[in-house]
Amino acid sequence: MAASELEIGDVRVEFVADYVLKTMKLKSDRWTKMYAVEENKQMCLEFFDKPEATTLILFINTSGMLAVTMEWPSSLRQKACYFVKRNKETVPKDAAVRSAVRYGDISSTPIDQLSAFVDEVLAPLISNERNQGNWPQVVSHDVMRHVHNLKNRVYVVCGQVKGKTLLPLPVGSEKLDTKSQFVNDNYSRTLVHSIESVIIEWTHQVRDVLKKDSARLLIESPEPPMPYVEIEFWQAKEQNLECIYEQLRDPRVHAMADLLEKANSSYFASFRNILQDVTHALSEAQDINLHLKPLRGFIEELEQQEFDQIENFINPVMHVVSLVWANSNYYNTPGRMVVLLQEMCNMLITMCRLFLDGENLFKGETEESVERVDKAVKNLKLFKLVFDHSRTTIKDKFKGTEPIEWEFAPELVFHRYDSFIARLSLVLDVFENAVDYIKLEKVEYTGMKGKALSIQTQHIMEEFEEHFKVFVDSTYDSLDLSNQQFLTDYETFKHSVKDLDRRLATIFCYLRRLLRPRGHI
Repeated sequence: MAASELEIGDVRVEFVADYVLKTMKLKSDRWTKMYAVEENKQMCLEFFDKPEATTLILFINTSGMLAVTMEWPSSLRQKACYFVKRNKETVPKDAAVRSAVRYGDISSTPIDQLSAFVDEVLAPLISNERNQGNWPQVVSHDVMRHVHNLKNRVYVVCGQVKGKTLLPLPVGSEKLDTKSQFVNDNYSRTLVHSIESVIIEWTHQVRDVLKKDSARLLIESPEPPMPYVEIEFWQAKEQNLECIYEQLRDPRVHAMADLLEKANSSYFASFRNILQDVTHALSEAQDINLHLKPLRGFIEELEQQEFDQIENFINPVMHVVSLVWANSNYYNTPGRMVVLLQEMCNMLITMCRLFLDGENLFKGETEESVERVDKAVKNLKLFKLVFDHSRTTIKDKFKGTEPIEWEFAPELVFHRYDSFIARLSLVLDVFENAVDYIKLEKVEYTGMKGKALSIQTQHIMEEFEEHFKVFVDSTYDSLDLSNQQFLTDYETFKHSVKDLDRRLATIFCYLRRLLRPRGHI
């Protein structure tokens, strides 16, 4: 069925439907289902009827259904279609839509689409000498230089999107497949200058890769990074450096180096330094990645456990961490080990928060919550005990080499971890107070003053419940270290409980004096 046969009743919408169904190779029922949703229908009509609505995008959503939006999507599963007004005005139903709207397809990989357009359409079109017949030579050379710079920039960005550092080649690199042009000292100074310029760019690119440090993720990451981040960082760095190393081994790059050396260029030393730095950094990344890989399986096994069942999984993880320190030639520095251990602390904190569910922790049974929090605190402290044991026995992991001790301060590792344990201790204190006061429900006094004392105790119990209710009714996560409201509520709670304790103590002291001659209630 063609779009015109859908009985939409609006030639503008029929045009959009016809294009979408044809270019995306969809059946007409996909459009019918989409357009039957009132919100989608209104969006399509607003695009044509409201001057300020300038963009309409149709795409396949995660459910496999045709969807519409007026915002450019950040990511796509497959090709989409766009319609953009040429001017900010309404499009009458009797107007030719083609003249009022620009339209086309959006690739699911727009960077690759741009790269293909530049390489296969734009550059050949502008570079064609027949298109430059009336241009002055200086203009032609300048345009060609800009085209080449554009190709290089798109090339570099494509690599960055894929996590790779791609080194652009200079103008004239296609002539570097052979060395004939400089065998007899006949080389182009323009080519040498182009090579020197690109060496400068390479130096900046390689320097940016080499200076990347996983420790920065602890500061820059919006969420506390896990050990996986460290492992994946070195894996990605190794792959990126291998990519750079392979590019530097390209025959054309060797020809570039030979030409720089032949021309006595000062940039030959820079090229040699780049190669040496990349070679050393690659050896480092390969060594670290090799030794960190086994750790991933142990961390995954630990993470899959319930937090109250992790006792038997902490020792194996720390044993592997110790072996990494003892056997890696590059990971046995305090800075790198502190980063890994901090990320392990972050993982245990995250596991603990999921286990306890800080937002609903006070809404459960008090006695059960006390047990869960107490168990969590013990497991967190167990990790510190295992760390201390590993610290004192690290020299035993070295075989045939001089041992390197863990001389870094534990505070560097456990600063956030200790703060979390301290927060849990406050939560546990609130619950333990609640457990103690719940016992007052079963307390009854006899004798002449018994009824009055029971009423006083009941009032104290009710007041405590009101103070405890602040935590029960709270909407914040009590285990979030950035949340200061819990600390404020806790201070108020402790101040109130001290007053209630004094009032209870007054009752108990009175009973003690009253019952001293008789013995028991």
